Amino acid sequence: MRIVSDSTADLPLSIIDEYNVEIIPLRVHFGEEVYLDWVDMKPEKFYHKLTSTDILPRTSQPSPADFVKKYKEIGEGETIISIHISSNLSGTYQSAMMARDMLPEMDIHVFDTKLASMAHGAVVMEAARAAREAKSREEVLHLVKEMIDKVRVYFMVNTFEYLQKNGRIGRAQAMLGSLLKVKPILTLEDGIVTPKEKARGRAKALDRLVKICQDEFGSKNPVKIALLHGNVLEEVLKLKEMVEGVFNFEEAVISDLGAVIGSHTGPGVVGIVIYPHNDYLIS
Repeated sequence: MRIVSDSTADLPLSIIDEYNVEIIPLRVHFGEEVYLDWVDMKPEKFYHKLTSTDILPRTSQPSPADFVKKYKEIGEGETIISIHISSNLSGTYQSAMMARDMLPEMDIHVFDTKLASMAHGAVVMEAARAAREAKSREEVLHLVKEMIDKVRVYFMVNTFEYLQKNGRIGRAQAMLGSLLKVKPILTLEDGIVTPKEKARGRAKALDRLVKICQDEFGSKNPVKIALLHGNVLEEVLKLKEMVEGVFNFEEAVISDLGAVIGSHTGPGVVGIVIYPHNDYLIS
């Protein structure tokens, strides 16, 4: 069994290597320059370029041919579970579906997570862990479906500029015009960027991120946590200290927002991905 995803999962490279996840990169365009997300455009390079140029980057999905090539490399006889960014944010899922339909002889299962970045990555990571533990195809497919329903992500953006200009602002459009020093806290609902609430200043926004998760998951229930950030490592490490004092979890994966996701959110994003631990995982 092989797990395939795309680069917008923003999985740390150590996790990709440990669980042998196959990643198909999206592309980032700065004018005529084209880069492969997480391949020749790593986060550090991206945020430096983003803040030192007036060019607004745009992004593009992999083609069906990119997926066909990857699926064929894996080969017949393998079950392929292909897990992707929300179809409301990218056409990547549609490309994967087209590729699957072009290879009817192969056992390929394609999922729209309705998530993005490390929220999507959490689904990939848990599926890859289950596959490594030799769970059956049915067990892993069930796990992926359950994960998609249970993962939550809450994040603060520094500005709506990038979401608005790239057309990914979703239901958060309603918050425009009301933001001075107020920081919006957003989530994903049905794969669409959706406002959760507002906080005055970044420090209060970090507090609210933790409190929102605490209200939903409690402090005693075992959970799994990932923390994501857009070139603000010191701030996400502070958030890590905050969640360590509140939640019952073993470790927090820290994830950089890659170039594709960062093109749509801009720098300064901080967020929490959280989901229940083992109450639905296969035992």
